[in-house]
Order: sequence, then C-alpha cells, then structure tokens
Amino acid sequence: MNMRTALFILAAVVAMSHLANEWVDMAPPGGLVWKAAGIVLLGLYALTQRAWLAGAALLFCAAGDVLLELVFVYGMAAFAVGHLFYIACFLEWGRILGLNKRDFPVVILVLIVSVALMAWFLPGMQAEGLLIPGLAYQVIITGMVCSAFIVKAPMLARLGAVVFMLSDTLIAVGLFARIGVPPGSVWITYAGAQIMMAWGMSRVAPYRDRKKRQDVAAG
Repeated sequence: MNMRTALFILAAVVAMSHLANEWVDMAPPGGLVWKAAGIVLLGLYALTQRAWLAGAALLFCAAGDVLLELVFVYGMAAFAVGHLFYIACFLEWGRILGLNKRDFPVVILVLIVSVALMAWFLPGMQAEGLLIPGLAYQVIITGMVCSAFIVKAPMLARLGAVVFMLSDTLIAVGLFARIGVPPGSVWITYAGAQIMMAWGMSRVAPYRDRKKRQDVAAG
C-alpha cells in the first residue's frame, strides 16, 4: 500500500467515525475539528493526486462543515462554493472525455425532482428567513448533480453527487419540513458522498495528461 492510498483510507475512516458524534456529542472546538478532519484529509488526498479542483471542493466543504455550526448561512455559502468547484471538476471530465448523451433523460429527472423539492421546502425556507440562500443553494447543487450526468466521468463520482444531494435533502426535510430523519442518516450519506467523489474525481490527472499529449500530437 502506498502513502496516497493510506491517506485515503485514513481520511475515509476519520470521516465516517464522526457518525459516532450523534451519540457522543463532543463539545466544540473538539467536535468541530472532528467533523471537518476527515473531509480535510480527503481534500489533501485529492491534491496529492493532482486533482486540484476536487481538492478545492473538499476543502470548501470542510469549511462549510464548521461554519454551519457557527453561522448557518455562511456554511451554506461555503458548500455552494464547494459545489461550484465540483461542477468545474465534472466539466473538466467533459472536456477530456466528452458528453454523455445517453444519460440526458436522467438530467431531466433530476430537474423535476429538484423543482418538486423546492416547492415543498418553500414555506419552510420563508419561515426560517432562508428563502434566497435556500433557493440559490438548491439551484447550485442541482447544477452539480446535472453536470455529473451530462459528461462522461467516473461512475463513483457521479453516484457521489447523487448521494450528496440526498444528504442535503435530508437536512432540508428536518429544517424546512420539520420532519425527523433517522439519526446519523445525514452524516453517513454526506461522508459517503464525499468519499466517493474524492476517490472518483482524483482519477483525473492521467486522463488530463493523456489529453494534453493527444492535443500536442494533433497540433
């Protein structure tokens, strides 16, 4: 096992271990450090793989993990930036491997589901004073998931995008619809999504290098 693989395994274990905080409920700052640590390590893993955009996405999400506990809307903003970097990741895959026309119907389905969710959460967003941030965030994460299916990209990264949206939907169900979700369900889907996206997105460097060689040869 090389050091990069060991770093990924460590990151995944640390990220998943925070699930225990549902019952331990470690006080800050320890709880916040624990919450962000696994995602930071995943970001560092991506950077060691020269997956610069994925590394940036993960680090912004780690910042969002902390900020959500301090000022919720700032956390939303950090995650929104993270999703924009993930969109850039998928677009890079599209530039290298091309469009994935076969799954365009999935994009339509994602859009329909997203609009239905926005309609459901709208009263709760208004009640919480988060109408504009909530709608903006929903648009951005929907764009991220759609970008995963528009281009040819690793299946694990695409699955991670869907699970990420599921995790955020669970948060919104609790916050805006006032419906309880199973303990640990938000974190296990979130951490699982980040682990899948970190691994999948971090495969990009060899493809990028090959594309550059092909472009040079063609030029």
